[in-house]
Amino acid sequence: MRLRQLFFTVHMWVGLVLGVILAVLGVTGSLLVYDDALADLLSAPPHATTAGLPLPLSMIADTARDAAAAQGVEGGQMQISIPQDKGDAVSVRVGQISPMGAMPGMAREGRRHREGGTRRPRAEGAAPGGGGARGLQIFIDPVSGEVLATRKAMLPPILTFAHQFHGNFLMSREVGRPIVGWLGIAMLLLGISGLVLWWPKTGQWKYAFKVRRTARGLRFHRELHAATGIWIFVVFMAVSFSGVVIAWPQVFGMNQQGGRTMPTVEPADTKPIGATEAVLAAQGAVPGLQARSVTLPARPDQPISVGYLAGGAINAQVLVDPYSGKVLAVRDQSASFLAWMRPVHQGLLGPVWKFLVFLTGLVPALFVTTGIIMWFKKRKRHLPQSRPVSDTLEEEAMA
Repeated sequence: MRLRQLFFTVHMWVGLVLGVILAVLGVTGSLLVYDDALADLLSAPPHATTAGLPLPLSMIADTARDAAAAQGVEGGQMQISIPQDKGDAVSVRVGQISPMGAMPGMAREGRRHREGGTRRPRAEGAAPGGGGARGLQIFIDPVSGEVLATRKAMLPPILTFAHQFHGNFLMSREVGRPIVGWLGIAMLLLGISGLVLWWPKTGQWKYAFKVRRTARGLRFHRELHAATGIWIFVVFMAVSFSGVVIAWPQVFGMNQQGGRTMPTVEPADTKPIGATEAVLAAQGAVPGLQARSVTLPARPDQPISVGYLAGGAINAQVLVDPYSGKVLAVRDQSASFLAWMRPVHQGLLGPVWKFLVFLTGLVPALFVTTGIIMWFKKRKRHLPQSRPVSDTLEEEAMA
């Protein structure tokens, strides 16, 4: 009983103190599960209509570069997303390519790059240089090369906020990402303590998975809280744990198998190869590779990155020297357990898992609402706050 009361005290106070923040973290996570679909709903991309063979990616890149320069966006990265379905346009992001927008500290980092200051090793996937630069997304017909539309590279404001809050707590990556990691640990603590408090006594198992029709008041909110928690428990714990891994990848060995820092190249006097040549080089290193994206670097000492899918859901990369065309590294960790944490967290394991992850992001708001209501009802009835609600209700039923 003492251990049970200890779990209840931890569960109650973590929920009361961090509940609203965890609820917002969960809701923003739910938005991000379907962020592409929501972005297209809020700002529908154009469709390509020209039939025929697609143009070389290098020509697409030149067209995008000219279109961006005409709108005052020059320099920075260029990321070409290769269409996967018929009728899709080529999406090219130029300048600040991150859909999250410029996070705090990125402009300062960009100035340090341009001024030749000391540069720390950059984590794989981070925006290299040009931090704070204005970004543009350009849609191009893959066959005719016609520019179909342009828009800001960032997602709509509500999704940009969701990315920045859920990923970095509206702070710089160095400060905000650990905070998100600790909030993930709080989620795990709530899940474990909630399971202990849910565990039914002998003869009560048939009531542990549902809300009885006769439940009212304090009992209704307790049963709704508990039943929701147990039905979503496995997914909730998986999403919370994977979020902690994403926040602290180095702690869980994610810096293995080739490292996480981007290699540098020696700039040459020759003209860099284009996107088409980079894909051909990548296909030579990875037989059967179907390129999903090509990222041309912002600085002359950076490699070209060709992104592809491995293992059905894992994003992998081939890094190519832009001057020699030599493959520098293949980043494929699809066989690693830890590499599956991002697909688990983002719902990339099929439509059913995607929907379950979406629901998991919404349940913290329900937990907070029902938890606060139970706290107020116990306070109104002068019941001891240090005792689990189920124990209090059981005593009342026996009286």
